[in-house]
Amino acid sequence: MNAVAAVVVPVFGTVALGFGMARVGIFTRETGTALTRFMFYLAIPAMLFRGLAGAELPARMPWAYLMAFYLPSFLVFWLALRLSQSALGWARREAGMAGMSACYANIVLLGFPLMHAAFGERGHLPLFILMATQSTLLFPLATYALEIYGHERAGQPMFYLRAAGRLALNPVILALAAGFIVNRGQLAVPDVASRMLELLGAAGPGCALVALGVSLAQYRLGGGWRDVLLLVLLKNLVCPLAVWGMGSMLGVERLWLATAVLMAAMPAGINAFIFASQYDIRQDTVAKTIVVSTLSSAVVASLLLAWFMA
Repeated sequence: MNAVAAVVVPVFGTVALGFGMARVGIFTRETGTALTRFMFYLAIPAMLFRGLAGAELPARMPWAYLMAFYLPSFLVFWLALRLSQSALGWARREAGMAGMSACYANIVLLGFPLMHAAFGERGHLPLFILMATQSTLLFPLATYALEIYGHERAGQPMFYLRAAGRLALNPVILALAAGFIVNRGQLAVPDVASRMLELLGAAGPGCALVALGVSLAQYRLGGGWRDVLLLVLLKNLVCPLAVWGMGSMLGVERLWLATAVLMAAMPAGINAFIFASQYDIRQDTVAKTIVVSTLSSAVVASLLLAWFMA
């Protein structure tokens, strides 16, 4: 519990700082919008590029481990997509945001410090594989759901051509593609460019948390909790249980299984809020889901750690 609290408290403190400064009028809604644009177009792409370009990818991919984590993640994405429309009455385009909130985990801000405190360096390799692949696999899926699946003109040939162009020019997808090419091609990034990317990427998490706080200050926190409860249940309960079941069935060894289950139990990632802000979809629901799922994950992760470390 102490390991979780040591990570959660600073994160909530940063969110509270943004919330408080917005409440007293120092930050405005426009401040949050500007921070979000900075993250979407510069900070997050820089962080993703550097992470993937410098990743030590294994010679043989651990397919059972990846399947144990991502097949349930895709399933939860699909469940959230369907349930948000059938049970909550969300529009087709909004449903993509529900899928992102229910399966994208906060691995960087909470997962890494938690795993390091619990298992030390021996837990780094399985963790970094997820850090390197989560955005690569889930960002395009979320972008597809928002740009193509949820568009009212979906089905028209010209729409698909234009949507494919938007996908190809999406800064997040461009950064991931470039990082993979640099990694596989063993290309050297010039020192000046590397330092610039490092500076930009380092600003991402802090700006994201402050932007979340500013956003929370703009919305009434009462009401809409049925939507939040469904997304939190999918994220903090259904997803880790499904990963645990799939990993056990595929025979994933205990440390790697613990990593996959714990990361699946992490709260909704801050990148879900970035997508919600960028596309102007259900920002209040996503913001509340991140806060509530973070609180919930403190309990869930503590129980899982107690089990796997026994």
